[in-house]
Amino acid sequence: MSHSPRDHHPHAGPTTGAETPGARTTSSTTVAPWLRVALGMFAICFGANLFAPLLPVMREVHDLSQAQVNFLLAIYIVGLVPALLIGGPASDRRGRRAVVRPALIFSIIGTLVTLTAHFFAEPVSPLILVAGRMLTGAAVGLVLAAGASWLKEVTPPEDGAGTAARRATVATSAGFGIGPLVTGPVAEWLPGPDTTGLALHLVMILVLTPLVWTTPAPPRPAHTPQTHRHRTPLIPPSARSRHFLFAVASWAPWAFGCATTSFAALAPVAGESIGPVVAYTGLIAGITMLTGAVIQPRIGRHADLGASPHPAVLGLATATVGMLLAIAVTAAAPGASAAWLMVPTAMVLGTAYGIMMVSGLREVQRIAPRDELGALTGVFYSLTYIGFFAPFVISLIAPHTGHIPVFIVGAVVTVVSVPLVLSVTRRG
Repeated sequence: MSHSPRDHHPHAGPTTGAETPGARTTSSTTVAPWLRVALGMFAICFGANLFAPLLPVMREVHDLSQAQVNFLLAIYIVGLVPALLIGGPASDRRGRRAVVRPALIFSIIGTLVTLTAHFFAEPVSPLILVAGRMLTGAAVGLVLAAGASWLKEVTPPEDGAGTAARRATVATSAGFGIGPLVTGPVAEWLPGPDTTGLALHLVMILVLTPLVWTTPAPPRPAHTPQTHRHRTPLIPPSARSRHFLFAVASWAPWAFGCATTSFAALAPVAGESIGPVVAYTGLIAGITMLTGAVIQPRIGRHADLGASPHPAVLGLATATVGMLLAIAVTAAAPGASAAWLMVPTAMVLGTAYGIMMVSGLREVQRIAPRDELGALTGVFYSLTYIGFFAPFVISLIAPHTGHIPVFIVGAVVTVVSVPLVLSVTRRG
């Protein structure tokens, strides 16, 4: 991991490990620091979710089952969660830039490893895909743990209290959305369906890495002997507070649970009668994630005004509507009506995802002391990413029960969660 000489200067005055914004005179300073961080978050998340429309491609190229490709989609949280939990406290101690830089490297290596699976057959190629996905997950984990906190630190106070949270969630959601939206048509109609989209991401991340790498780091408090003795644990004390447990942790897996259910569990069912299924899957993934990105600024302003209902309650209510629409989609499948109905369903589930991400990140930034912000952000994102296993679980259960009972249970769970969350948020 590379650091500038100032990152560990022992006599840097009251602050260390920092370059104040504007200290550089290169042309890169024409791009605002928060935008440079956001572009890094976007590029890494683009690489993570471009895999969504490739599920049908990987299933065919590598002779995998639907459950196996859904497992490949989800397995990257095995790299993501440890990176989140380690990267958050590390960023609190060493600075956000020191954690985002290796995230860029992991993203490059993860995409390269995933590309190499093309040149191998079973049983080696699925193992290579697993390794690539886990490396990509580590990249996402590090950038989410430190990137959102870094964005908060470089966002001017005059931009508004909730602006940093909105920028972080919009950057990640746009990456998650545009990735499959681009990769779907590329894999459907261009040569190399399992490689061309990955190559595009490789070019993007290589171009953006220097811009993010040289972003000035904000000042950090000077290290003292007491600072070295007291290190934020992977699970900080604020993660055990009643407010976090019931107002955030209790529903956090629903965020990506809603999103991945849309494009990994429902899209294959709804698009069964569609010819260009890869492009269709990419379209649904793009609609889901970009709807989440579009709704986030509006929900942020809603929360800034203190309007009712609380965003977490609104997110759960929207998820309930999404589950009911999922029932309608599976009842109409296979057929063109299911494919069309999937579009508004994706928008509703994407809206639920977006509301929950903004709500959770805002609550984290309210709850966490400054020296626990990175760690608690990592815990929050780790909980949300548990939802990536939702399509895998559905693909195991649905063949025995059908899809409709699964989504009925989902609707019931979201409904009964509302009173619990409401009772906690009302108490502040």
